[in-house]
Amino acid sequence: LSLSLFRNPSGQHAVPRTFFNGADIEAMGNLIIPGETALCGRFYKEWLKQQGLDGLVPAPVNGPATGLRNLRNMCFLNAILQSLYFTPMLRRNLALALDSLPVKDEWLGALLQIFRELDEARSTKMPVTASRIAGLIQVSSTNGEFQQGEQADAHEAFMVLISKLLNGCIDARGLSYTEQEQMERASLIGHIFGMNLGQSVICKSCGDESTAIRAEYCLCTPCPSSSSTAALPGRPENLDELFGMTGLGISDGSHIIDVTDLLEMYTEGEEISEWKCDKCSNQGCTRRAYVHHRPNVLLIHVGRPQETSCPRVVFKDELNLERYMAKNSVSGDTCRYALFAVIVYRTLGRGGHYFSYVRCRTDGRDEWSLVDDDEVRAATWSSVQQEDPYMLVYEAQSVVPPAVTDREKQLKEEQARIVAREAKNKEEAESLRARLEEEERQKLQEARIRFEQEEAARLKEEEFNELRSEAEQDTIMQGDIEEGKGRTRVEEEARTEQEERAQEEARLLAQERAAAAKQRRRQEERWFFFPGCRLFVDEASEFPDRLDEKEDSFQCF
Repeated sequence: LSLSLFRNPSGQHAVPRTFFNGADIEAMGNLIIPGETALCGRFYKEWLKQQGLDGLVPAPVNGPATGLRNLRNMCFLNAILQSLYFTPMLRRNLALALDSLPVKDEWLGALLQIFRELDEARSTKMPVTASRIAGLIQVSSTNGEFQQGEQADAHEAFMVLISKLLNGCIDARGLSYTEQEQMERASLIGHIFGMNLGQSVICKSCGDESTAIRAEYCLCTPCPSSSSTAALPGRPENLDELFGMTGLGISDGSHIIDVTDLLEMYTEGEEISEWKCDKCSNQGCTRRAYVHHRPNVLLIHVGRPQETSCPRVVFKDELNLERYMAKNSVSGDTCRYALFAVIVYRTLGRGGHYFSYVRCRTDGRDEWSLVDDDEVRAATWSSVQQEDPYMLVYEAQSVVPPAVTDREKQLKEEQARIVAREAKNKEEAESLRARLEEEERQKLQEARIRFEQEEAARLKEEEFNELRSEAEQDTIMQGDIEEGKGRTRVEEEARTEQEERAQEEARLLAQERAAAAKQRRRQEERWFFFPGCRLFVDEASEFPDRLDEKEDSFQCF
């Protein structure tokens, strides 16, 4: 795969395009925040998502443990490295990141190298020499405290190691102190070990409160002297009474204190009478420390004053940070932690010696091991509890997301404004488009209505023309009918007139006949006494024409 780089302005580290394509970079605003690299800021968060590690609780580290050779009083470094080796999130994230991202930091590379050498040595059970990282920490020594043969403090060495690892995750050039601190908290190492500790100061007169937040990678809890813990209320005075067992190697009557008591003393309010309020100018305040943002891996350092008798510190395998958090922080099971490493310091003559206990997964069970340089042996939980811890290492039961820098917040806000503006522009464009579509629809509707009206008018006109044509045809036909009727009436009148003439003629004829008959009757009356002639006349009366013809003969007869 091509590892073409998406470089930031300073150019120290780069983000590989193999993991961040154009869409990813565009989603981030296509802007580089100063100090961002592949192992911090937005790119680290995106890498977690792409690897499926975002919010995923890592599995415990598998055993068995492997020893480390002591290079002339380097036991402090061996104890630290064993604790880091069995830190699940560090093992998982560091290996995946350095295998997939082009990061060439020597401290990160040296730490991963010793981890892999310890992995390979499990089969041979031969101790490993951490020469590379030991050389780095010796070079980083400012006053020779980490040189071979010198007595060194494990807590100081841990802080130097964390600082170097943080530098390998970010590009600090050109950053202010606050920007560098925030970028470190948003890095791979800061995501694992980083936390924010807060301090509030409340004026006893006006109640004005001021707060300060700082990033830390180890919670340092000073242990009080034995005399100051003798009268702690509700606290047993010896371990036999505390754990209900004997034979722990602690003399009866020894003062003890629980690690939770150290946290209580760290977070309890402190009255300061000399403090002066800037708001009301009165004196007196209550100062309180608290955990503002909890870490994924909690490292507690038990600080003991030199040449002072201190109580024995006891601890359990679980710890709940809820009561030590800020009031507005999350609560409940999300603040629960499980112990997985204990670093112990034992005074030996004029010096001392560091070793560690680590918890690992063997055959599906969690087991404890004592790792003392190149010596490794199994240990029981009760034997771990017998020790007076110098450092306690806990892992969170739920993963805390990486911190977000102020620059990221500003960029997100700007992107949110851009998105909102784009959404508004899109909404306005959609509204305009909808309005234009509505206007176009109305125009089409009006055009359709006009077309329908025109079509209706045309059809109506055609119908009217048809009706008019039919009416004209009817008129013509009616005229023809009327004309026919007229002709019929004339003919009827003529026929009637003819009939009347015929009737008149018949009447006249009847009149004539009646007159003739009347005439004959008068004649018959005259011939009454001449029957022969009357009979002849009766016969002849059936033939009037003949009668006329026979008139002379009739008369002669």
